Amino acid sequence: MVNVKPLMSVTLAAAVFLFAACSAPAPEATETAQPAPAPAPAALESPVSINAEMVALIDHAGHELWDVEQAGPKATIDWVSVEHHAIQLAAAGTLIKAAGTGVNDRDWVKAANWQRSAQALSDAGMAARKAAQDKNREALVVANGQLVESCESCHKEFKPALPSEGIAHTHTH
Repeated sequence: MVNVKPLMSVTLAAAVFLFAACSAPAPEATETAQPAPAPAPAALESPVSINAEMVALIDHAGHELWDVEQAGPKATIDWVSVEHHAIQLAAAGTLIKAAGTGVNDRDWVKAANWQRSAQALSDAGMAARKAAQDKNREALVVANGQLVESCESCHKEFKPALPSEGIAHTHTH
């Protein structure tokens, strides 16, 4: 006669093992799938020097606003021009917070005073834009004063000789 007890024990143990193995969730199912971390965004850099941006955008737009202030905007098209140049200044303030290809650009944008001056430029541009939208000459005069202050404070610290790196200005200083 065959002893069934050990055979039943082995069979029962195998059945429990198989049941446990089949009913346990797969290891990958117990872990929550985590997306791969996104790569850090690349630092924003301009393809030209900050000086080139200053001459082409800031100097040009600033002189347009100062010239309009002197003559006084007369027609709607004058106010549209003021608004467009004010937008250039507001955007340029943000643009010059990023380094470009200039020799000093990386050092400038690291300086807290540079960042403050750039923000002041954007704020002056936004004030001039609001003045244009409201067709308010007095507000334009105030905004232009802000613009002069932001330019002069920045130049005093970072570009006292107003060098242009050989870039021609269409306006006289």
